[in-house]
Amino acid sequence: MTAWQLADLLGIHEHQTDLEELPDLPVHVLLELARRLDIHPADLIDGANELFERPRQREVVDRRPPGADRDALTLITTLAHAEGPLTADALTLALLWPAPRLDTALDHARAHPNAGGALVLRHVPPDGYTAAPRLDVLRPDQADAIAGRKNLHPHIRGPIQPIEAEVLLRVWVDGGIDTTDAAQRQAVEDLAGAGMVTCGDIVDHLHDNVAYSLRMLPEPPPEGTGTTAALPQPN
Repeated sequence: MTAWQLADLLGIHEHQTDLEELPDLPVHVLLELARRLDIHPADLIDGANELFERPRQREVVDRRPPGADRDALTLITTLAHAEGPLTADALTLALLWPAPRLDTALDHARAHPNAGGALVLRHVPPDGYTAAPRLDVLRPDQADAIAGRKNLHPHIRGPIQPIEAEVLLRVWVDGGIDTTDAAQRQAVEDLAGAGMVTCGDIVDHLHDNVAYSLRMLPEPPPEGTGTTAALPQPN
């Protein structure tokens, strides 16, 4: 078979059968050329042996250094892929991790909000976890604009976010937040700007109206009495 006849069978020009032209040919042409010549396709191109020796399905190689940072990122990425919140038991099954390793990853993700990049770990009561966009990257007006929920009445505040609820609880119970948590710092600033929290040098306080609305203060005593009424019962 001449070079012209071979090129005609492959549907290419005769000059493309030159060895220097082979790397530019489509893969299906190279495979057909190797079949016509009864040789291995790797023999047609220098350095192709390694490519053809690779298995079709191979394990993903994680080149990140081992440790809590990698586990926290793996955890948050797993939650981002999930269709909904996952429990600790579901995570251990999905990741094939022992419980202590998962607990360490959860603790690291809580303590380091930047462990997941643009995503952060969120607790979904009672025992679920999910991944959500971080609250300490965009300003509130930027987040409102991108989500299409711009507040047309600035004097009326919308529902509090989960991290803000956590901050309110921390201020009530502990008198302050975890200052190493950037999301909590941003949340307490937003709450202070809305007049819901008063920040002190050492201890933060809930505004009386907020404390009362959360049933943390007793009802004021009736006029003419010196006793304090019982706490209001939940509806």
